[in-house]
Amino acid sequence: MKSPLVNLMITLSLVCSFELFAAAYTPNDNDVIAVTKSDLTASLSINEIENLVNKSQFVGQTEHMQGVLKNRLAEIYLNEPTPQVGYLYARVLQKEHLFYDAINIANNVLKITPDHSNTHLLLANLYMTQGQFELAKQHCLALITRVSTLTASTCVLDVQSQHGNLLRSYQSLVKLTNNKPIGLNTKHVLAEMSFRLQNYTNALKHLENINLVNSPVSLIALWADIQLGLNKPQQVITKLSNLLKESHDLEDALLLRLAIAEKKLNTTQYKWQNAMKQRVELREIRHDSFHASDLANYYIHVQPNKSKALYWANINWQQAKMNIDQALIVQAKRM
Repeated sequence: MKSPLVNLMITLSLVCSFELFAAAYTPNDNDVIAVTKSDLTASLSINEIENLVNKSQFVGQTEHMQGVLKNRLAEIYLNEPTPQVGYLYARVLQKEHLFYDAINIANNVLKITPDHSNTHLLLANLYMTQGQFELAKQHCLALITRVSTLTASTCVLDVQSQHGNLLRSYQSLVKLTNNKPIGLNTKHVLAEMSFRLQNYTNALKHLENINLVNSPVSLIALWADIQLGLNKPQQVITKLSNLLKESHDLEDALLLRLAIAEKKLNTTQYKWQNAMKQRVELREIRHDSFHASDLANYYIHVQPNKSKALYWANINWQQAKMNIDQALIVQAKRM
């Protein structure tokens, strides 16, 4: 019988296994546009834009350039739809959960350059997020001979863990990586699989010797989920609160985990709970569907409200259909 803590933690694992963020499109009038603090100009080269897109996965940067990058890449793509531009555009679209647009752009890239490995990886992640696991697996298999065996295998096993046998997928990946140097992405996937198996101690071991300061937000969120699973909320407060001097620049996913950790400590402190409350109010005013899973988890774990939790969980399900997204709806219904 799973404990309430275990069920809580399963729903908290909001990370994607591949740290791939999608590209840009021309927004509709009612779309939520991320605020930017940059005066990005048309003089930036594609390589400079790519560097900014890559930086956008780190703490304090995920929405910093989003609006400008999206509009700039949309403009460039209309005039020069090269594979590099299309791939970057698809990453920015994915980041805003515009999955169908991202998939269309990425597929157009492969029509021009069928061997574009990064686009195959991106599409595997996009289709997996959409619950289209066979299509995701096909793009993983397309990586064979184009990338390392471990990269392709990690991709396949990650997909299989979502709709097949999680334990068998995890054990296969552990065997493949035994006594071998492995990259950050494979460590991330191993830790996430182990977390879903509720083996938090092993999950944490997979992230040993990783500097969180230089890690993507998705991996930091996973690390925090593991610490909460180990009932170490103070670790979450100590580590995450020092990532940025200005708490208002922290991503919703990290603020959420700080708020949950603070509540679990059961102290008279409400710093992070209040900060997350203000963020939630802002997202609700904007009807910001991009952060729907964070909002659902907030109303499940920080400020319990069944109707709001279920509302945002359903909004999230309209965009993402992995096991964790379904679990979010189930937990909201059980409140």
